[in-house]
Amino acid sequence: METHYIVQGFTAGKRGRVEALPPAAYKTEEEARRRATKLGETCLGVIAFAQTADPEAGEYADPIVLEQHGTVPDLA
Repeated sequence: METHYIVQGFTAGKRGRVEALPPAAYKTEEEARRRATKLGETCLGVIAFAQTADPEAGEYADPIVLEQHGTVPDLA
């Protein structure tokens, strides 16, 4: 199993809707946290999370939130 570090930014869309930017993957937790903090300065919201996965086996652990800034939709 391998851990993936993902950062997802969000912007204000039409009619007040929150729209997701394309997610970005990083090699380390530190890189993901740094990018999330930086994106938090310009985006409506941003979330960085880690997820352990084995795509070949189809196994995915629940994501763990590392950083969250501003307005972010629920993961549930």
